[in-house]
Amino acid sequence: MADVKPFKGYRFKLKKPQDLGRLAAPPYDMLDESAIDELYKKDDFNCVRITQNKHEISDTSNKDRHIRAAGFFDSWCHQQILVQDPQPSLYIYEQEFEDVTGRETKRHTRTGIICLIKLVDFQEGIVLPHEYTLSGPKQDRYDLLDAARVNTGQIFGLVSDDGDVYGLIRNMKEESSFEGSFNDENGVVHNLYKYEDTAKISSFVQMMKEKTILIADGHHRYETALNFYRNEKDEKYAYTMMTFVSMADPGLVIRPFHRLVRKTENRINMKMRLSEFFEFENYGIAASGRIAEFITDSKADGMLFLDSSDNHLYKIRLSENGENFLSENGEQRSERWKHLDVSIINSIVINRILGLPLDGKVLHDQIEYINDPVTGYEKLQNQDSFYGGFFIRPLSIRTIYDIVAEGERMPQKSTNFFPKLYSGLVFNKLGKSE
Repeated sequence: MADVKPFKGYRFKLKKPQDLGRLAAPPYDMLDESAIDELYKKDDFNCVRITQNKHEISDTSNKDRHIRAAGFFDSWCHQQILVQDPQPSLYIYEQEFEDVTGRETKRHTRTGIICLIKLVDFQEGIVLPHEYTLSGPKQDRYDLLDAARVNTGQIFGLVSDDGDVYGLIRNMKEESSFEGSFNDENGVVHNLYKYEDTAKISSFVQMMKEKTILIADGHHRYETALNFYRNEKDEKYAYTMMTFVSMADPGLVIRPFHRLVRKTENRINMKMRLSEFFEFENYGIAASGRIAEFITDSKADGMLFLDSSDNHLYKIRLSENGENFLSENGEQRSERWKHLDVSIINSIVINRILGLPLDGKVLHDQIEYINDPVTGYEKLQNQDSFYGGFFIRPLSIRTIYDIVAEGERMPQKSTNFFPKLYSGLVFNKLGKSE
């Protein structure tokens, strides 16, 4: 089903593999102005000049900075700072990292493969989105793609797989040439390899024809590339660059976004109101270790609520009244979707108890999203600012896939696929990758 192929990528010409760290950058949407400034200072050829070029006073429109970015790409190619590989290749992107969500620190390795994929509408059921997109970022990325005609960042695609794709990727990695490596500020080790064996590349291409792809990250980039292809009506724009990771990869880590609920002007007794919809079990005085214990317990059910007013933890599960409320008042969604922890918080806490609409602005104004339970615990000690917080367990990739495969998209801030894919490892010049 998925039509993929190797390509002749453009990569930085490195004197030594470790130099890649000076030139790579986090994805564009993870960078604020301060981070962009730091990357500009880090190296004159850091890829941020292409992926997120700075605004200048003389700019008359946002597209001006993307025209500068296109100029940097062309100039760097002319100077052979960026060089195109001579053979169509697959690029293995391996990330080694630690997961400190629970009590124990675990070391993981996640292995992706960078290639091109044929752009198709979501309705075809080959590439599936798991979240909604915003018009602003799509227009921004469109302007860059129109100016540079280059895929500058990675789209993160998850391959439906029982292990055959994962096994092939790992096998190819062992036979690949090592091209670059660096450690980022979060302690993640990024390793880049190149693979050219035509026989196994053909096997991978054939294997992918039977797969569907779930976009984990990079929805705006995918939709932008698809819109650009539609508008240009030219087959040289029919493919875009994507990093594929198998759903069977043991290094596929999905972190939850815990919810800290800020106080509103109409102060309420949150615990009392929650008791109308949930069964409570006292879990003791709040401690970060107890939170970690709960969210890593595969047998646990429900959520963990930290009440800032008494600094106690409570296991909460939907009561019969809570189930009835979801049935009668929930959105027109599947039962699986309505019973996601994040959906329950939105429907009962935000909409019903606080009486607020479920739009993006309210959700971000009223809720503080936290990955690290220790940070969440510390913030909730401020009872003047917070009612309390909900600590939830991570979703499985199977749960996400089953919901998305039925045509639904996940609620906002449902998943955090860690770590992020960096830009600058390889670029795809549209129309020049054959």
